[in-house]
Amino acid sequence: MRIIIVGGGEVGFYLAQRLSLEKHELTVIEMDIDKCEKIRNALDIMVIEGNGASQEVLKEAGIDETDMIIGASGADEINIFACMIAAKYNVKLKAARVRSPEYYSSNSIFKPGELGVDLFIHPEEEVAEEILRLLMRATATEIIEFEKGKMLVVGIKLDKRCPYLNKQLKEMGTEELRKKFRVVAILKNNKTIIPTGEDYINNNDHLFVATRIEHLTDLLKMTGKEEQRLDKIMVLGGGKIGRSVVRGLEKKNKKVTLIEVNKEKSRKVACEFEKTMVVQADGTEIDLLAKEGILEMDAFVAVTSDDEKNIISCLLARHLGIQKTISLVNKIDYMPLMPVIGIDSTVNVRLSTANAILRLIRRGHILSVVSFHGIEAEGIEFEIKEKGKITDKPLSKIKLPEGSVIAFIVRHGESFVPHGNSVIKQGDRVIVFALPQAVPELERKFS
Repeated sequence: MRIIIVGGGEVGFYLAQRLSLEKHELTVIEMDIDKCEKIRNALDIMVIEGNGASQEVLKEAGIDETDMIIGASGADEINIFACMIAAKYNVKLKAARVRSPEYYSSNSIFKPGELGVDLFIHPEEEVAEEILRLLMRATATEIIEFEKGKMLVVGIKLDKRCPYLNKQLKEMGTEELRKKFRVVAILKNNKTIIPTGEDYINNNDHLFVATRIEHLTDLLKMTGKEEQRLDKIMVLGGGKIGRSVVRGLEKKNKKVTLIEVNKEKSRKVACEFEKTMVVQADGTEIDLLAKEGILEMDAFVAVTSDDEKNIISCLLARHLGIQKTISLVNKIDYMPLMPVIGIDSTVNVRLSTANAILRLIRRGHILSVVSFHGIEAEGIEFEIKEKGKITDKPLSKIKLPEGSVIAFIVRHGESFVPHGNSVIKQGDRVIVFALPQAVPELERKFS
């Protein structure tokens, strides 16, 4: 597929990295010369220095022969205008990253089609939803829901409380218990692996486990964890994400304190919420935070626009004994460090953007795609429309590409974690986890 990405910042660069692994023909348009040079040095793709909303620049990028355009710059208007031009050239798929709800809300006088956009992406709202899920399931470092929350992929950081350290996956629990779970990925020493039963688990490994929601408690016990209830939560940052999180927490009747350093913004936010205490303070001033009750909090969420401030404030909260810390981190280089330095969970705007765009790019038998923080694997949901080489035979007889594993099968509305004797049937939906290099072969096998 020929794809033009407008914007070579954090989001655009990450998308280019992901899509280049799948052998798409990519062109990135970016106005900043330093960002252009960074992309050229890192990736073997075409990079054009210029304005992505310029007709001439888009012509130079080959807009007349393009299958998809992605507006991923930091400017809503550039992203939308690039899609409008692409629509005139009959580009099939057009996605725009948009921050202002003025363009995508139900009250907008414009409909997406009138602006030439197939998909508006507003990742800040998706990030806020992810934070709320993590706060409801405190022990998990990450939670991805399937089948309206009936099936989960849960991130769990192993520590010395896990009774199965230094053992193979096939030795975990009883045979009956193992049928309820499937470890679909392990982050081990900053490297992502798609494991088999022969792989060992060790202290500080980060497991990603597929299970039904009713088996989550059993899974936590098996890994030496227990459910935590979080009722008092402090949120640092009164921006769009912070306000969305607070709004969601108020609906769940949680006791919330919002910290915002800007005096004018803190006053504005205080008028927006009735139940939440809003405090003007710096999130790294430990004495001030103690005065405002951080020692009584169950969780601390840092979502300012400053990665370093988010990280430092979460580390301070962890030092003070807070059960759960969640940090917004946008810099790629920081992601692998977060679990190592002790931050429980990270959320990332570019990953949310990538998930939405990858869902649009996938086609045919693919229903959805999800990515995870800090690991390379992604989850892909396939629909088995016809009988073929993968149907009506035990999974143990199907040779999947190296670096892939089947997590769930959904049949007639019922979902389950499969084992070696399970069979894929026509009409099933199958969720597969895979490293990026295995995706093209998976698409061929399941199409």
